[in-house]
Amino acid sequence: MTRFLFKGIRFRLTLVYSTLFGLFICAFAYIITNQYLQDGRADFDHGLFNYAIDLSEHLQVDHAGLKINFTLPASEDRKSFPFMLQETYYFVRSLDGKIISKGLSKSPFQEIPFDPTLPRKEDYTHRFFTFSSNDSHYRAVNLKITNRSGKKEMILQVATPSDALEDQEKRHLLMTFFMVPILIVISSFASYLIAGNALSPIKSLTDTANNIAAKNLSLRVPEVNTGDEVAELARTLNNLLERLEKSFKAQEHFVSNASHQLNTPLAIIKGELDVLESKPRSIEDYVRFQKSLREEISRLIELVANMLLVSRVESGLENFIFNPQRIDDLLLTTSSRLAYKAREKKVTVRFNISEDIPPESLTVMGEKQLLDSLFENILDNAIKYTPENSSVQIDIKIVGGKLEVWIQDEGPGIQDDFEEYLTKRFHRGIGISIPGTGIGLPIANRIAGYHNAKILYERPGQRGSRFIIRFN
Repeated sequence: MTRFLFKGIRFRLTLVYSTLFGLFICAFAYIITNQYLQDGRADFDHGLFNYAIDLSEHLQVDHAGLKINFTLPASEDRKSFPFMLQETYYFVRSLDGKIISKGLSKSPFQEIPFDPTLPRKEDYTHRFFTFSSNDSHYRAVNLKITNRSGKKEMILQVATPSDALEDQEKRHLLMTFFMVPILIVISSFASYLIAGNALSPIKSLTDTANNIAAKNLSLRVPEVNTGDEVAELARTLNNLLERLEKSFKAQEHFVSNASHQLNTPLAIIKGELDVLESKPRSIEDYVRFQKSLREEISRLIELVANMLLVSRVESGLENFIFNPQRIDDLLLTTSSRLAYKAREKKVTVRFNISEDIPPESLTVMGEKQLLDSLFENILDNAIKYTPENSSVQIDIKIVGGKLEVWIQDEGPGIQDDFEEYLTKRFHRGIGISIPGTGIGLPIANRIAGYHNAKILYERPGQRGSRFIIRFN
């Protein structure tokens, strides 16, 4: 179970989603944190720079630049700065680095670091930097200013502790490092639940499929109306089960029919051979037995061929490829193939096509072998049941805009319900002595249904049968 858990689709989906989400959240946290730190330092430097500007505007410097007084207005305390004014310290230096004056507050350091080479550059206006003193960190700015006469340039240095800013940055980083793993764990748990919910139909499909066997192929997996791949999988499995059920039923019918129908002719053949061997026979007896055996063997061949055709037809429409077929060509081929039977009975087969039928109307979409079997079964029955020295008429017509094939014989006709002959296998009329299998018409009816056609029956008179194959 544990091995399956860590190899299942649910676990793999969770792992992939959690990895992608983890990479995304880490990248997002890095970008946001980096931007937050930059913005925080920029705001801190901006406040420090503004405060330095305010100081420079309120410094009282004599013309010689030797005496400096700090006289900040009272309103300065009411402004908002990202640092404490009480812990902010000032130095005024000459460009060569000599300290001219200090702020009123006593600083915890001797002086603010200074590089005398930088202020002498023409483009130098101000510069931010960080330094440490007594285990504390300070953020400072150097601002170039001038005295009242505007002739003497000096450097105003303002420094304030940056420990509060650094503590705030540490808290933000700590929260980020703490929240990112929690979010990844929560997202992993959520993705595991979501994946389980998404895959629950597949679990149901698996359970149902495991319960399906050859004896209960009528069972179907539950179909979900989600319109996604799972629904498509369910429909595909059900279509597969339907085809398997048809194949198994066709196989069962074939075995059942074979065991039932083959038993009689085989028993007759065995009985004939037993009688033949029971005592010496004359040449006439051997000829008679040979003729009888040949008839039974012919019946066996016909029966096996029909049962194989039944098995193929019942396997399903999806096993056939439909192409345009000319009905007149198929009927001519079928009548030519059965011409020897007609000659044996001295039956004339007449063929007629209405002159007003355009050639394109004689074409239908169908499977050649199936249509051959359809026409052969009906025409063979017509020849079989027509008396000697009579005729069978084949007509192709357009009736009500639909193509129809009429096959009419002069036989005894069907006395009882025609539907039973179309739907029931091995059904034969009472008192009929002509050999047959009773499955020709059911096969023809199934083939007609595959081709969107219908088989109709009429009695043209006291005798005879008219079979009408109407293509819709």
